[in-house]
Amino acid sequence: MTAGSTLRAAVAGATGYIGIQCVELLAAHPQVEVRRLLARSHAGSRFCDVVPGGTLDMPLEAGLDPGDVDVVLTALPHTVAGSMAREWLSSGAVVVDMSADFRLRDASEYERWYGVSHPAPDLCEEAVYALPELDAHRLPQADLIAAPGCYPTAALLATVPALRAGLVEPDVVVDAKSGVSGAGRSPVLGTHFGEVNESVRAYGVDGHRHKAEMVQEMSAATGAAVDRTFVPHMVPMTRGILATAYLRPKPGAAHDDVVEVYRTLCATHPCLRYDEFPPPTKSVAGTNLAALNVSSQDGMLVVTCAVDNLIKGAGGQGIQALNLRFGFEETAGLPLHPAWP
Repeated sequence: MTAGSTLRAAVAGATGYIGIQCVELLAAHPQVEVRRLLARSHAGSRFCDVVPGGTLDMPLEAGLDPGDVDVVLTALPHTVAGSMAREWLSSGAVVVDMSADFRLRDASEYERWYGVSHPAPDLCEEAVYALPELDAHRLPQADLIAAPGCYPTAALLATVPALRAGLVEPDVVVDAKSGVSGAGRSPVLGTHFGEVNESVRAYGVDGHRHKAEMVQEMSAATGAAVDRTFVPHMVPMTRGILATAYLRPKPGAAHDDVVEVYRTLCATHPCLRYDEFPPPTKSVAGTNLAALNVSSQDGMLVVTCAVDNLIKGAGGQGIQALNLRFGFEETAGLPLHPAWP
């Protein structure tokens, strides 16, 4: 692309919660033109008619042909983007995938956790895992970008800085709580109002599939195996994730040393914020911010991270990666100020 040119974008899966978020953020992006919206279940309708409050008056099209675009952002069911990525890449488009299809570098791990064979195993190692605050150096050259899952985004930001600095033992416990929108827009019994209202429940206790990303990235950050326990919970709110990580300091590592690692990280990345107290999810709702705090209890470090699961945990993070890939301002098109209360 030449300086000052407009990026042509298509969104596949444009009417799920993540796809909706992508469309709205791209529509407000100063350097992006949305060229095509793909949504099989609502083909023939207009985006603004299908999405309450939708601002983009564009038709929704069937199929998976993005047309002549520079980038395809995908928010599709697992295996669909994996099946189409080669064709999209061959057309010259950059692919930013927000499903799990390219998050795991080992295709056998994908099959283990998702229960199906990967449709393009040879592309798994080519994909760049896009958590910019922890590893952005490969993004400017990436043509296949894998946006992290919502839980891994919060869990990795809470744990990897201290692990990478060598200040904590490689034994991590993460407790995380998510709003109901993390389960997607399609109605299922477990997300009905009567099932989730006034109730909190743990799930995936025997091994949530997002744990595979955490294992991969924590081990990559330290160069060694990291023992980890991850338990997610569903809470009766619409959006937001709060991850609480319990980390044991190594002998001689002071609490203030760990705080300084996180303060420095937040000071050098525009989508991070260090809070003096554990952040509430509402303090980042509707933004691409991740808020972090380091506290301690009886010698154990307690690191909390709050994100909006649909923005920093999904669509916004995909656009943040897009910005870095194409040389735009990192925060272009991204909301950074929450509405309170």
